[in-house]
Amino acid sequence: MIEWTTILIAIAGSISIGEIINLFTVREQKTSMNLDNKQKEDDRYLKLIDELQDQNTMLHERLEKKDERIIELEDRCAELRAKLDETNTNLAKASLLKCTRLSCGNRKPPLGYTELSPAELMAEGYTDKEE
Repeated sequence: MIEWTTILIAIAGSISIGEIINLFTVREQKTSMNLDNKQKEDDRYLKLIDELQDQNTMLHERLEKKDERIIELEDRCAELRAKLDETNTNLAKASLLKCTRLSCGNRKPPLGYTELSPAELMAEGYTDKEE
């Protein structure tokens, strides 16, 4: 019977040693799987960060282009305002200097008056009585 007990002890010992080894192996596998999962999660976050940085760069470029366009439009508006001011000034000057009576001594304002002969006055439709 000693042989059976020795065999049973040997079998029980090998099973228990196998279970102890298996226990450590399972722990190592769990640790390895956790590390793999963490690495995958880190990779996803790194990919997301790269995508967001690319998007951020693209948006900054669009913003710079829009800022440049705004500056161009503001400059154009300033030019147009200056032209409008100049045109309005010229219009005001012209309305002040507008002659209401042509080719006569009563010209208002009396700028650039040249006396016309009676024949020239008649040719333009003016008579001595109208003056």
